[in-house]
Amino acid sequence: ARKRQNVFCSPQCWNKFREEPIQLICEWCSNQFTRRKSEIAKSKHCFCTKSCAASCNNTKKRKSRRSKSETMLFDLIKTEFHYLEVLPNDKTMLDGYEVDIAIPKLKLAIEWNGIVHFKPIYGNDKLSKVQNNDKMKLDIAKSKSINLIVIPDLVSKEYYVIEAFQSIKKTIHYLLNEKKK
Repeated sequence: ARKRQNVFCSPQCWNKFREEPIQLICEWCSNQFTRRKSEIAKSKHCFCTKSCAASCNNTKKRKSRRSKSETMLFDLIKTEFHYLEVLPNDKTMLDGYEVDIAIPKLKLAIEWNGIVHFKPIYGNDKLSKVQNNDKMKLDIAKSKSINLIVIPDLVSKEYYVIEAFQSIKKTIHYLLNEKKK
């Protein structure tokens, strides 16, 4: 067994280090917050909440919870409408609720709902939570006059993504024409 080296002169010194709060700035949202030094030593990164840490991990790291179908749809929209700002995993449009694809200029949000939105893959509690979030997103979109397109995907096939894209493309052209009027 390996012996741990003592880096502190006494238990009192250790406790002072461990309990002393320090001011930090969140790497994701830039909010100020405090943490005990012992909590800071456990991690390479500083986030004010678990939500900020998750947002950072979901958008900045290579591994993502986005399905291949959702990513393909995003790429098709971004390529076809390169002159529009198209955002993945946006949390600003629906008051903190995440939408898979957002086009702020058109007040358009797109949700690609896979099987976890319809079947209890991770249990009934998780399904209920996911469906409640889906309902909240619809309610907020309606109250803010945001066009929310929800695509149910139980097959995850390329042809289905292309069909969905063709439909969304018509909607985007319609919204662009309405904006010109």
